[in-house]
Amino acid sequence: MEVSRKTEIRVGLVSIGAILVLLIGIMLGKDISWTSSQQSVRFRLATSGGLEPGSPIVVSGVKRGQVVSVATNNGGVVVVGQMDDISDLRSDATAVVSILEITGGKKIEIKPGSQSVAFNPNNEIPGAAAADIGTLVTSLGNVSDNAVALVKRLDTLSAALADLARDGSFVNNIKTLASDGALLVSDARSWMETNKSDLTYMVRDLRQISATLKGTLDRNEPKISGLIDHLDRTLSTFDKTLTKADKAFISVDSLVIEVNTVIAEVKANKGILNRVIYDENLSVQLDSSLAILKTILQQFQRDGVNVNVGLGHK
Repeated sequence: MEVSRKTEIRVGLVSIGAILVLLIGIMLGKDISWTSSQQSVRFRLATSGGLEPGSPIVVSGVKRGQVVSVATNNGGVVVVGQMDDISDLRSDATAVVSILEITGGKKIEIKPGSQSVAFNPNNEIPGAAAADIGTLVTSLGNVSDNAVALVKRLDTLSAALADLARDGSFVNNIKTLASDGALLVSDARSWMETNKSDLTYMVRDLRQISATLKGTLDRNEPKISGLIDHLDRTLSTFDKTLTKADKAFISVDSLVIEVNTVIAEVKANKGILNRVIYDENLSVQLDSSLAILKTILQQFQRDGVNVNVGLGHK
């Protein structure tokens, strides 16, 4: 009985030791730590990208922690992880979900950032999921579908080109067009060769004419400026003359209006002029007055003027 009891105790101790070793191995393999130095970090992603609790979190290729939870939130995904150290993370830190091994698994790769402000654990690190093998396979499948459609279209195009090639008139038209184009190029080249010297002389003459005009303008620039100034002064004087003529025309218009008024009065048997012209009594009176005045003037010439002036008495 004593030996059996000792054996049981030894077996129990070995079993407990094996369990402890197994737990320690699991903790080391899954990077599970019982210390309270780890900090919680939140990541905001559009999709999870295949992340699951236990996926590693690395910074510049060095493992810092692991994913604790993955949950949807406001049309996106919020990933919560535990990290051993975040002292080197900056406020512009970003994350990328990438493949862990070629056989499977995902990880979060953190880019620390370069800003001077340190990362606030209360904020979220924005991230994105990189393309994995599954996504590449899906893309290749879509590309293959498009490639099949492209091959079908190329086949249709080649058939259409073959039909055109079998069409004798189309081929003849192409040949004629090519021949005409070659003939046109040949004629243009011949014309250029024939008129090359004339074109050279024309360009040279144009240059000489341009130089002559420039020299003439440079020499006569003061005279041209003086002529322009004189023309400006002449135009100003002409403008003043036009203003005076305008005033004269206004005065003539006023005079014409007054004459028209007098003529209208004469025609209407009104006014002194009408009486002088058409009133016979007034004409007789004027004639009598003029005859009397003439007699008085003749008497003054013959007898003189007798003036009796009294000064200082009544």
